[in-house]
Amino acid sequence: MSEPRATMSSDWNPQSPQPNQNPRDSSGVPWWAIERTSEVQPPSQGYPYEAEPRIPGPRHSQPPGPGPSAYEPPAPPTVDITPTYRGAIVARLRRFSFLHARHAWERRRRDPLAPHGMALFYCEPSGQLYDQLRTATRIFLADDEAASLPHLLYGLAQHAREGFAGDPRFDPRTNMCNKTDDMSGQAVFAGIGVVTLDTPYGDWPTAQRTARSEADLPGRCYARLIDGTMLVLDRGGEQQFNAMTVECSVRDGNLQYGTPSMHWRWNPAIAETPESDPMYHVWRWMGEIGRIIDHGSRPR
Repeated sequence: MSEPRATMSSDWNPQSPQPNQNPRDSSGVPWWAIERTSEVQPPSQGYPYEAEPRIPGPRHSQPPGPGPSAYEPPAPPTVDITPTYRGAIVARLRRFSFLHARHAWERRRRDPLAPHGMALFYCEPSGQLYDQLRTATRIFLADDEAASLPHLLYGLAQHAREGFAGDPRFDPRTNMCNKTDDMSGQAVFAGIGVVTLDTPYGDWPTAQRTARSEADLPGRCYARLIDGTMLVLDRGGEQQFNAMTVECSVRDGNLQYGTPSMHWRWNPAIAETPESDPMYHVWRWMGEIGRIIDHGSRPR
């Protein structure tokens, strides 16, 4: 499967667990490393990494220079996914979803966009607690490969696997995305998000026929984070009173973050999506992309 096309439009500016292993235990194997549905193999190892000049690669170290001392790669930094960080992800996905809907509506008859977009989340440890989120995002031109969200994610997983295996300079923020926040070399990969215009209120073709303007377009978002958190966001249009519902697979302080336009709910069933559910393969391939990026971003 060829890599899905991305638009580079200048007007786009979106801001089986192991025995005795708890998947949410940060001291153990990352959650996507024990994904029971995993089929894509980890990228090959043994090649050095050279960071991109503008955006240094996360958690990568340079090969040793000449000298008597043996090179010992540092241990990979950990990511502390706090309630504040999860809340920032929800806010960023909400904005990404709205802007994606706006551009998809404006371009529905001219160089149309696919109904889906992707975001990679990074944690900037040098930032303040409320300002640690950094993102890299990508939107796609409409074509057959980008029409189905599970197949789009499957293609991106293959792209990431082949990229890390074949290019020592591969960086998913620049090689898989078309807009990236400024971040330091200490930024750590923290998860993946998806925005889509296929929602419980109707798919994208239906929305185009019935909406009067971009304000009528609802959106749905998904996120899988490195600590095991799974989030589902439903952003309503004017017909849904612009309400937003957030379902989270883990308990955190944001459960009390209820406003007339946002309801944050604890729903552990998200993490137990059965294979018969159409969303199963969305979660599956989001997890695979996360596993590949997390593995490929470790020191070598």
